Amino acid sequence: MINPSGSESQTAGIVLLSVSSDSSLHHEAQREDQYITIAVGESEDTAASSNSTEKPFVTLSSIGMAGSIAIAVNSLAGPAMLNLPATYQRSGLIPTTVALIVACVLASLCSLHMAHVVTKVPGNHFLEQHVEFSDPFRIFWGRKAFLFTQVTFFLCTTCLNLSAIVDTAQIIDTIMGHSIGSVALRFRPGPLALIRWRHGACTEDEFLAGECFPFDNGDGTAPDIIFTAGYLVAALIFIPFSLMDLKENTNFQIFGMFVLLVNSGLFVIFFLYSGVSLDNVSFWGTSGDWDTMIGVILFNFTLALAIPAWMNDKSEHVSVPKVVNTSSIIATSLYVVVGALGALAIPNVSINMLESMTTGAFGVPAQITACFFALFVIGLDIPLFSVLTRLNLTGSGLCSVTKANVLVVYIPWAIAWMFYQGDGIYDVLSWGGVLFTGAVAFIMPLLLALYLLLNYNEKGSIDVYSGYLKSPKAQRIALYVTLGTAILAILIAFVGQA
Repeated sequence: MINPSGSESQTAGIVLLSVSSDSSLHHEAQREDQYITIAVGESEDTAASSNSTEKPFVTLSSIGMAGSIAIAVNSLAGPAMLNLPATYQRSGLIPTTVALIVACVLASLCSLHMAHVVTKVPGNHFLEQHVEFSDPFRIFWGRKAFLFTQVTFFLCTTCLNLSAIVDTAQIIDTIMGHSIGSVALRFRPGPLALIRWRHGACTEDEFLAGECFPFDNGDGTAPDIIFTAGYLVAALIFIPFSLMDLKENTNFQIFGMFVLLVNSGLFVIFFLYSGVSLDNVSFWGTSGDWDTMIGVILFNFTLALAIPAWMNDKSEHVSVPKVVNTSSIIATSLYVVVGALGALAIPNVSINMLESMTTGAFGVPAQITACFFALFVIGLDIPLFSVLTRLNLTGSGLCSVTKANVLVVYIPWAIAWMFYQGDGIYDVLSWGGVLFTGAVAFIMPLLLALYLLLNYNEKGSIDVYSGYLKSPKAQRIALYVTLGTAILAILIAFVGQA
């Protein structure tokens, strides 16, 4: 039951949907402390009225084209983007680029099918209802599917946020290390101790190789467990943003996309200026690293998670296919250009590309650009995914806003610091991409879309194939091929991780 107490914003209003066992519908709209209820009874006449194109409540503000593109691009260009130069060096230029392009097409189709499924919800052909990601799975498949998507959605976005939190904290510590110095509480190896780090602690060889990282023990021993000043600063900055709703975050997301585009262009200039060399990366890599590559790449393409929440708040004139296709092309182009050039320019690039750049080895301009990227691109992904997960939990009536904030905001911040050192965050990306992103952003939307195409005559309002595939048979074949490709990619990645 989608319950009004789970509303993200009372002033904006939320339309809620409930489907009972006898398929009767009830719509509720909440605005401040006043409720407008439209009850749909058991008769066919009343049920038909639920399909009216009149919206029972129209919000006072909505997300336009710029905000829509920003949210979509930022949900794609997340923390996993920073791992792509290292992925290129491990897996080779050609396999990584091909995998990115295939993943882009798959993710676009999954996102459009998810949007199409949302419009097949009874009474939501023209987005009259407030439908979150997990709602269609409950309506068409029942509570077990609903709970499965809730859990996988939560775990997927939590993995994304863990990575983004660690990346952002490391960059803030680097900034502090170049000025006043950074400090950390070291929990392992014991005893508990306060340790300090400054950029000057690095050797000249580490500096020239771009391997001067905050609090790096550098002796091959097990990574330290530390809580750093940079981590605390990151929490103080981004937790308040995570408690906002999607519309309140829109302007910040637009700014974040602007920084992303400008800084990506500057990265390209810095890489070309510093010189690129095929000594740093091969064309084909090693086949043993291809399987882990797929998991990291899948972790980049999580656009389907943002689709239902964004559709609830977008302006009516904003085209879903246009936003999905445009943002996917922008993000994938950035992945290929920045990832490949970063691999060609930086010898032994860090798993987090920005760590190599913030050491100062590529000059002060590159260092400043990397810091801006971390704070305003990767950092602003943290509230975006927190908001999307909270909306899915509260909009579906699974828990209150307070409980959702504990789950999606406070718990990730409470545990992410333990991944600060070592390659643990790379493992989170790889396994998170295979298990959680693969399930919730690829397999589940496609399975539900295929099920509805085979079993329901209800037409959705999203043109998934831009008018090229109109017959049900052609759409079935396309769905089977898309689903088969997604399953094959996830199986390859899973075998590689095992």
